Amino acid sequence: MKADFSVGQVWKYKARPHEGASEITIVAIDSDEELGSIVHIYVSDVDIPNPKAPGGKTLFIGHLPYSETALQESVTELVGTADSLPEFEDGYKLWKKAFEDGEAGVFEVAVSEAIEGVQQNVA
Repeated sequence: MKADFSVGQVWKYKARPHEGASEITIVAIDSDEELGSIVHIYVSDVDIPNPKAPGGKTLFIGHLPYSETALQESVTELVGTADSLPEFEDGYKLWKKAFEDGEAGVFEVAVSEAIEGVQQNVA
């Protein structure tokens, strides 16, 4: 899907089967000479088993940096615009410093695959 992303948009995406209510909120957009647009997303209503989280589950992912092209492959429908942005700044700041130091990149896989990777890391 060819999508024009802007901060505050809320999107449906090709979610994992048990996370049908999950949505993406665009929380920031950066520009990079090599990568082009980097779209930063917050993912709500995920269901990730996590023994360290309250209730034993992670319910959201506060920050994932995405290439615009890869994100376009995942989104399915623009739902609307958020009244306010969810809290993402801590994760964004950590990523930004690591990116500037050449120690971090952006996701180029489906959002559902990135969530699967997060799940494997917290397991």
